[in-house]
Amino acid sequence: MLRDKELQTQLQFLEEVTNCLNTLETVLLEVKFNREIALSKINAGVRSAHSIKGSAGMMGFQTLSVLAHRLEDSFKVLTIQKELLELDADLQSLLLAGVDWLRQIVKLHSEGYTIDEQWLATFCYPVFEELQDRLGCLISEDTITILSPESALQDIIRLLFKTEVEDCLQRLESLILNTEKSVLRHEANLMAIELGGLGEMLQLQAFTQLCKSITEKLEAAEEVEEIAQSALQAWRQSQTLILTNQIDSLPTEITHQLVNSLNSWV
Repeated sequence: MLRDKELQTQLQFLEEVTNCLNTLETVLLEVKFNREIALSKINAGVRSAHSIKGSAGMMGFQTLSVLAHRLEDSFKVLTIQKELLELDADLQSLLLAGVDWLRQIVKLHSEGYTIDEQWLATFCYPVFEELQDRLGCLISEDTITILSPESALQDIIRLLFKTEVEDCLQRLESLILNTEKSVLRHEANLMAIELGGLGEMLQLQAFTQLCKSITEKLEAAEEVEEIAQSALQAWRQSQTLILTNQIDSLPTEITHQLVNSLNSWV
């Protein structure tokens, strides 16, 4: 039974990855006729690749995580060098090929196939190496700093909690108001997995533990709406603490005490 749940969760995750890849592809296909690309579009690409990278690693899809990371770095270079870079047909094709390779790997995982490393080395990796070579000459000292995982981590965390996390919380608010209990349980659980992956990626151990606690309570509880509402409030509290530089105060679980405290805020 546990294995069946794991497989279902992985398949649902891979569907989410497909949505992110669709975003990446749309970004690249919406290049203007003069070969420029809007900064907002590039940032959307960075966020999508970033989301795949972190969540795939947590779900055990290491190849997918590594390649998403390389694609994310490519989009970051585009962000830094936007004014100097001409996004010509060759570079656009390379980026689209990178997206297509991620899509192929997602398809193979969805169908239960093992990813052959020799196949990747022969056909897939050369695309990303060529992309790196093409963009490598554009990487300045400032770009290297931005691509470093240690750089401006707090700014990145705050940005993601203002954007991606906020989008999730607004979606949960809508679900609580308009969704049947069985669907709410399912969607809230997926959201806990998604946010837990984000916490893992950002090395926010307390936030990751909170998401795991929410998942456990959703699976066991009959009062799904109450748990979902408490989860929403706990995530809102975490968001506020992060945006006000109080990461050390993040809650790690929804305890009886915390639920009562959260209910008193409403």
